[in-house]
Amino acid sequence: MNKTKKWITYLAAAVLLTVIIPITAGASNSASGNSASGNAPAPTKPNVVQMSTGIKLNSTVPTYFYADTVKGVIVLSPEGMVKKAAGLSDAQIKGGASVYFSVTEGKTGPQAKQAVLTTAALNGRNLLAMLDIQLTQTTGGRTTVVPRTLAPVVLTIGVPDQFQAWNNFQVISIANGVVEVLPDLDADPRTVTVATSNFGVLALVY
Repeated sequence: MNKTKKWITYLAAAVLLTVIIPITAGASNSASGNSASGNAPAPTKPNVVQMSTGIKLNSTVPTYFYADTVKGVIVLSPEGMVKKAAGLSDAQIKGGASVYFSVTEGKTGPQAKQAVLTTAALNGRNLLAMLDIQLTQTTGGRTTVVPRTLAPVVLTIGVPDQFQAWNNFQVISIANGVVEVLPDLDADPRTVTVATSNFGVLALVY
């Protein structure tokens, strides 16, 4: 992807973000941060991302969170958009097709891990967290993992307290051998927001 296309993607994501945050934030007071739809195991950890203003953001898509190094990972893009980006047709969506995310740590393979560390070093960055983020779609009783979406999905990551003064983060995403370096789309020191089409490894670097 050339620089012009990248900036178009980032701009579109930023515009989307300004629309979605007020909608999501206004409705997020629950402890879990998960939508009621989708068929997935119950999360073992609360998944709410809190902004510096005190507003708590819940995920628009069921997101089952098992990580320890960050303070939540939520989806900001509308659930319908995520379903389309995951390749589901209108007929499948009307028929009850669902999507969900799971966030874990410690499952990254050696090649992907080395790719993250090399990319971070080339960008003068240090690793803060290496997350394994899986997007799954279920339709007609069949479950499929989606490593790359047809359009970018906007995610927000909660920054650990001890790193909030840094506020100069990037995210390295890797899926099926495709590596992307993503800028933080928000200015809040407590959060990192990115738009990505890769779902496999997402590494937070500073």
